[in-house]
Amino acid sequence: MATTKKTTKSAPAAKSAAAAPAAAAPDPAPAAAPVARVKGPVLKIKDLVSRVAEATGGKKKGVKEMVEATLAVLGDSLAKGEDLNLPGLGRTRVARTAEKDGASLMTLKVRRGAHKKKEEKEPLAEEEEEG
Repeated sequence: MATTKKTTKSAPAAKSAAAAPAAAAPDPAPAAAPVARVKGPVLKIKDLVSRVAEATGGKKKGVKEMVEATLAVLGDSLAKGEDLNLPGLGRTRVARTAEKDGASLMTLKVRRGAHKKKEEKEPLAEEEEEG
């Protein structure tokens, strides 16, 4: 593995204070203010269950059990450090983890592509009727 040396240019020789007037130091650039995160709406389990039940036509009780089991498996997978690659959600990986106040904190990176719906493929040939 090659290493690179960090080189710096030598500073020009300082002029004496008597020979040149002191130049005004430029004002340091203001530190970038932290960007406030705008909180959007929060999807809670009840809303998720309602949306899934509506999309699938299932009963909320059965859907709730499925959603809770799915979320538990996803949480366990992320806790183990596994990456997720799920259509509709995207590629998800754990970027950082930390323990704070007895809770496990995870920073996730999610990469989403264009959400594509599966289209019905056209048959290569027309169907022939027998009879």
